[in-house]
Amino acid sequence: MDVLSNFAEKLDELMFDENINGKELADILGISKQQIYYVLNHKRMPSLDVLIRVANHFSCTTDFLLGREPESKAKTFRPVPPFPQQLAFLLDYFHVKKYRLCKEVPITHSVIYNWQRGKFAPSLDYIIKLADYFGCSVDFVIGREN
Repeated sequence: MDVLSNFAEKLDELMFDENINGKELADILGISKQQIYYVLNHKRMPSLDVLIRVANHFSCTTDFLLGREPESKAKTFRPVPPFPQQLAFLLDYFHVKKYRLCKEVPITHSVIYNWQRGKFAPSLDYIIKLADYFGCSVDFVIGREN
C-alpha cells in the first residue's frame, strides 16, 4: 500500500472513531475541507503542515498516519521547529555533509539551499526519504520527537 492510501485509511479510521466528518475535521484543523477530501479520495498527498496538524489533533505519530508503524504509541511531542533549524540539527546529529546528502538521497543542491533559507518546506515525499536515509522516524526528522 502506498503512503497516500495508508494516510487516507488511517485518517478515515480516526475520524470514524471520533465520530466527525471531513468538514468538521477541516474546521478543527483550520484548513479547507477540500484538503481533507483530496486526501480521503486519494487525489493528493497531504502537505507537511496538514500531516502535523492531523497528528497533533489525534495525538498520534506521523509514522502511524503514514503506515510506517503499526500502532500509534502514546508520546509527548515537541512543537515542530522551523525546518532550516531542524535540517541543521539532522546534519549535525547524523554527521552528514550536505554534499553527501544530495548524492545519497538524492536531493538537488538547489532544493537543500531553499530548505536552508526557509524558501519552502520539504514535501512529504522528501521527509520520508530523509527518514529512510537516516534510519529514523518521520517525527524525528521534523522535530516532533527527541
